[in-house]
Amino acid sequence: MGSTTAIVYCEHDEVEVACLECLAKPKKVAPKKTTTPRATKNPTSAADKISPLAGDLDMSMPVASVEKHLGSATLAARVFPHYLRRGGWIYLRCDGWLQARVKAIRVIWEDDRIDLADPDRALGGGIAIKVDPTTWDDSVQIDLGCLAERQRDGFRYLKTNDDDSVVHYLGGRPITDYDEIDLRD
Repeated sequence: MGSTTAIVYCEHDEVEVACLECLAKPKKVAPKKTTTPRATKNPTSAADKISPLAGDLDMSMPVASVEKHLGSATLAARVFPHYLRRGGWIYLRCDGWLQARVKAIRVIWEDDRIDLADPDRALGGGIAIKVDPTTWDDSVQIDLGCLAERQRDGFRYLKTNDDDSVVHYLGGRPITDYDEIDLRD
């Protein structure tokens, strides 16, 4: 035996599924869920949420002159420092030496950045590393020795031990034997 389906009539006394007036009414649409923007390591504006520092290393950055940056609250970065740890040291590298350091807080967007290695070059808007200005230490004097030539450009990762000795990293691994470094790269 077949089942019977009741015929439903609309407010226009028509069969509801066939009423042209009912079909022409706007449909109720559920509002779109707003998604929280995901954090990015490649922000394009100040509105973008930036990923937190999540590495476990310190780093050094080349500068033209250490004195120009002492006391700064931010340091311009060209790329996201993937391996820098929150609260890690950022060393300023100049003339083959690590000459000053400051503690990193987080990565931020900054509209007017100046290149650290070339103060005459404006970088425009982009990422910068917010630092704790109260932690500036300009008493650091660490000779890079054979690493100086290799570390002219870009930032380099390193690790500061409890006794303030520094271990440099190359390709994600600590450099233990400086004789094995190919300085031609």
